[in-house]
Amino acid sequence: MKRTKSLFTKPLGVAIVVGLLLLIILTLSGCAEPAAVAAVPPTSTVYAPLPTETPHPPPEPTPASLDFPLPAPTQEPIEVPDDQLCVSCHTNEQTLEAKAEEEEITETLSEGEG
Repeated sequence: MKRTKSLFTKPLGVAIVVGLLLLIILTLSGCAEPAAVAAVPPTSTVYAPLPTETPHPPPEPTPASLDFPLPAPTQEPIEVPDDQLCVSCHTNEQTLEAKAEEEEITETLSEGEG
């Protein structure tokens, strides 16, 4: 009796007892017979009504455009700069000074204090 009382004082013990009770209920519910399923009488199948109007004739094919066939695309060679060009430009002091742009800091006026 003392052992049973000590199980209910701890949360883990309560969880074990509740789990065992749920397991017993689940086992016993599997022994019950299933409820009878009511038979439903078959219904007639509804078919789509047959068309009474004749379908529209298909549209006429559109004539091909006079711009086709297009001429073949032309290939233009692209000059690929080598790495030395970048290095020489970034290390040349005269070029850097000529292309340098100083950013002007513009102050915006605000309203009110602060």
